[in-house]
Amino acid sequence: MLSRGDLSADGLHFYDGPDWGWQPLWLTADRVLEVAHEHYRVDATGAALLSEGLLNQSWRLHCADHDRVLRVSRTERTLEQVRYEDRVVAAWSPIRQVVAPETDLHPVINGHVITVYPFCDGVPGTGIDPVLRARQLAPVMAQLHRRALEIDLPQRPGARSLDDLAATDQWLPVRSAVIDRFGDGPEILADVAVVDAAVAELDEQVAGWRSDHPDAPRAVVHADLNARNQLYRDGRLVGIIDTDDCRIEPLVAEVAGLAHSDPAVSPRQVWQDYLAAGGPLDPSAEQMLLPFARLGAVGELQWFTDDDGRATHLAAEQLRNLVADLGGRPARG
Repeated sequence: MLSRGDLSADGLHFYDGPDWGWQPLWLTADRVLEVAHEHYRVDATGAALLSEGLLNQSWRLHCADHDRVLRVSRTERTLEQVRYEDRVVAAWSPIRQVVAPETDLHPVINGHVITVYPFCDGVPGTGIDPVLRARQLAPVMAQLHRRALEIDLPQRPGARSLDDLAATDQWLPVRSAVIDRFGDGPEILADVAVVDAAVAELDEQVAGWRSDHPDAPRAVVHADLNARNQLYRDGRLVGIIDTDDCRIEPLVAEVAGLAHSDPAVSPRQVWQDYLAAGGPLDPSAEQMLLPFARLGAVGELQWFTDDDGRATHLAAEQLRNLVADLGGRPARG
């Protein structure tokens, strides 16, 4: 039986799960070993594709001194963006859980930017109790945010904050694409109506918050602190990986993602743990945890369509999940 990350017999493709099937490898295993030697003088004895990555392709390099991870970034990620990431991670590197690159050398091969990291031995947070994850991550997030406020950086090239574009404006083109592909039957239109009302309410809430709190802290955040990007050993958080999406956001938005990461997690407890660890937010910002978690759910609309703006074969199912998030407590992972 196939598992996600399995390689094809010819070594040119990997299995991306039942939803997406076989996908091409940007670098084959042999080429990964060559790149490690040619550009980093690392003589690895083998390379294994890491199946947890979703947007990039990462390989574990087996080395005599210590194992490494070679990340092959998707072509949309530019060298300029990766160098921005380097500056952010360098500022965060005193935080022991942050896994930083071994070098700032980034060869670009066939349009893919390459980065090498030390391998962090641990299990992904997907296998850890969500309440334990939240209790461990909240204090670390407070440290990340305090240091982020010390970094004098503009917005990441090509990035925007999740509240820069109105939820309605994100939704309308996807709305049309979903109806074009799946029709205007009652089930689709019922879900569409829920999202119509929810994004209008969100836009009003966020606009009011921005007007009333123009100086609310905004700084660089990890922006993708889901369970897959947390590594644990003996029940302790030992690694935060995949800073690939770091960007400037309202700090409360990242706390909101953790507060609503799982139905078992108490948003109130996350907020208390964050503030107790020195999180640099005013206690009154707690009222925005749910709105920003829902706005984060709206951000998933980017995955409903392909590069041509057409709804994917998964968009109807994704729409149902979005309706559940917007109608109750989102579960952001």
